[in-house]
Amino acid sequence: AWIAGMVLLASWSLFSLWKLYRKLLEAVPADRNVYWCRGLETAFVVGLVKPKIYLPAGLGSEEGAYILRHEEIHVRRMDHWMKAAGFLAVCVHWFNPLVWVMFHLLCKDMEMACDEAVLSEMGDNKELKKAYSTSLLNLAAGRRILSITPLAFGEGEVKNRVKNVLNFRRPKRLAVAVTLILAILLGAGLLIDRADSRVQIGY
Repeated sequence: AWIAGMVLLASWSLFSLWKLYRKLLEAVPADRNVYWCRGLETAFVVGLVKPKIYLPAGLGSEEGAYILRHEEIHVRRMDHWMKAAGFLAVCVHWFNPLVWVMFHLLCKDMEMACDEAVLSEMGDNKELKKAYSTSLLNLAAGRRILSITPLAFGEGEVKNRVKNVLNFRRPKRLAVAVTLILAILLGAGLLIDRADSRVQIGY
């Protein structure tokens, strides 16, 4: 039953990805790995070795710049590989609800992290936050396209993302440095083997 469930889930994912690729046959190249495609309602990244960014045809210049930057950050951070690895874990442990929760939270955190990266790079002023949030809302209707295609990296959790964008504050350098130092110390502490504390009773 375990192997059957794993094969079924992987097959469903590959079939949904094949259907998506058929939809993208009419995509028009824009720049490098960026393509415009009519009929799309959201932007997303497809592919692992040579990921391609697909944008809905007809996006405004400002809106398109925000969305494109978001997808470029996904590619730069190798999020498409992280999502594929996460989904592989779901396929293997499909019977464990905690793994499904992990995958959902992984995708949610990556989306919000990319949103925050866009704001940090372009300036986290009120005007940018408002414009960026509007672009997310305009693409919200398209999230259903990728909800059945786990190997494609697209938009999701729009409501929570908008709240996160509006409340975003660029972290201070000191806070970032302290957090990084604490993470390094914690990681080092977990990696260091402690001395053998077993009591030797006799030989």
